[in-house]
Amino acid sequence: MRTSILWLSALLLWTSLLVAHPLSSAAVTDNPPIPAQALLPASTDSAVITPSFMDAVNQWMKRISNEQGYEAWKQATWTSYPLGPGTHGWIILLKSGGAEVGYMVLYADDPGNPNKYRLAEYGRGNTPLFSLNTLYRSLVQLELIDTSYQAERWYSGPFYAVWKVTSGTSQYIIDAKTGELLPVLSDKLPEADSLSVSSAPSVQPEHSILSTVQIEPFDPYDRLPWVSGKPIVFSSLEELETALTKERKLTFVTELYDRKVTVPLAVTGLQRWSDDSVFLLLDQEGTRAIPYDTVMKLGSVFP
Repeated sequence: MRTSILWLSALLLWTSLLVAHPLSSAAVTDNPPIPAQALLPASTDSAVITPSFMDAVNQWMKRISNEQGYEAWKQATWTSYPLGPGTHGWIILLKSGGAEVGYMVLYADDPGNPNKYRLAEYGRGNTPLFSLNTLYRSLVQLELIDTSYQAERWYSGPFYAVWKVTSGTSQYIIDAKTGELLPVLSDKLPEADSLSVSSAPSVQPEHSILSTVQIEPFDPYDRLPWVSGKPIVFSSLEELETALTKERKLTFVTELYDRKVTVPLAVTGLQRWSDDSVFLLLDQEGTRAIPYDTVMKLGSVFP
């Protein structure tokens, strides 16, 4: 009997050690990563691991990190993901100190030559384009995080960057920058090569930023002349640059998906590169540097 009592006591002591203890707040991340198995398999394109690809990414990071606001890029690490079929492009996500600090979009300069690349757009902030943290929050809001689903990146231009999420027979189109659910079906998305590759600038890794004009971001909804007013037509890029130098508040507006989605963004500056490419700086939950020609084709600027 005594042996049985001792054995039972030992058993109770051992099982008490298995009782779960609550996790400390330090062990729980604010933005838990999306389960890897929920994503479509990564591309096997060997370009993402070639020395030339790595060198191109590192050169652009070094050059851009010299600009005001991009200092966190100096110590950042990066991860690349393919942008979908037909693009020959990649999203580069940057992290520093465990936090996301920016992104770049790259294209193969010539799909037949895996050793040269072009910089299509870039940006800074803790909600970069195609952030897995942003996607995770969207899936939680849509109550999809505990379901079986697949998420695919789709990029056919700076303002047509989305996640295509499929769960069962349902499909959701989620904005890759803001995480907002868009009122559009996948068959209404532009083809991946119709807006992106053809309009990408010619910025190569050896090019550098020659000049920058930056102003403080503002909320476009504080002033609403873009709702019913007339857009500004600048006679030259220099005229726009002068307006920004004088810290004039300008709002860029684009209407997407058959005008179902209107996106007003504060214009916060521009950057000139040594190959004569010009990127307009727009505020969308962080700064986005988008080719000036692309911006002007897809929308208008209002006072």
